[in-house]
Amino acid sequence: MCDEALLPEQILERLETSVHLAQARGKQNGPDIDAALGLLDQLIQWSYDRYTNIELEDGCEEEGEEQTYRVHPRDISRANQICGSFLIKIVSGDLGEWDDDRVDTAARLLAHLSGRGEHKFKLHEPSYIGNDIGFKTWGAAPLLAKKLIQQNLIPDLPNRTILELGTGTGLVGLCCGKLGATNIFLTDYHESVLTNVAINVQLNNSCATVSKLDFIQVAQNQEPSWQDRKFDIVIASDLLYEMEHAEYLPVAVDMLMENEFYFMIPLRPTHTAEVELFERRMQEVGLVKRQVTETEQEEEEGIVRYRYYEYTR
Repeated sequence: MCDEALLPEQILERLETSVHLAQARGKQNGPDIDAALGLLDQLIQWSYDRYTNIELEDGCEEEGEEQTYRVHPRDISRANQICGSFLIKIVSGDLGEWDDDRVDTAARLLAHLSGRGEHKFKLHEPSYIGNDIGFKTWGAAPLLAKKLIQQNLIPDLPNRTILELGTGTGLVGLCCGKLGATNIFLTDYHESVLTNVAINVQLNNSCATVSKLDFIQVAQNQEPSWQDRKFDIVIASDLLYEMEHAEYLPVAVDMLMENEFYFMIPLRPTHTAEVELFERRMQEVGLVKRQVTETEQEEEEGIVRYRYYEYTR
């Protein structure tokens, strides 16, 4: 990995030189290969936080985007032109026999370059007051959307039915649509929020269905229209604001989920009890924790830590 702070265009210039030298020096090309892989890795890592480009209705970009070091899709396309065949040669052994770590790195970078494209979303976020928090795209939703894109979490999305709980502005469900899902249900309990989600569905030419669903009422068997309905994938973000949410969300997920549940939350010091209750209740309803990871994100209030869950039956 290159420690020097370089602009994306500077990385691409050095990358092109390193690839040329690596291919020209025959069996003595180890350091040049490592330099090229390090530069490419740096470019891709920078692109992670900026790859999902969220545009508001007025064309403004998501707060916090840094223009100076921003990695554009054209930078990734250029890197693919420079490195595509080079990486293939490393993986196939055409540039010599190398240790597994170097080959694995080349294969990982090749997979990233092969699967990347530009994904933009237009989101209408009206002014919100009181408890109408669904009008805002909170930090967990963009992180989950980016994770869906970058890691190809659900490779067979076109063949799955997707239910998003507490959809807010609809970002995560809309992301599933961009990735090929065609049977998507964006749900929330607040009528005004649903009206705004419908606007975002139109702005993004999505085929998603917008529906009212209160997961607490579902858990209490007070939503007859949702009883006995199952969805391949249930997905949600940032829903643990009260102990009641932590108590009933696992029950609702168990009732609505056929196969998998994907969930991203911020770890707020004020909501530790809610997180602990949620995890305990998920275990009690019998859902299996397949993966839990944490990540940090710099936001206006400082560093915020997020936790990502995957559950199965």
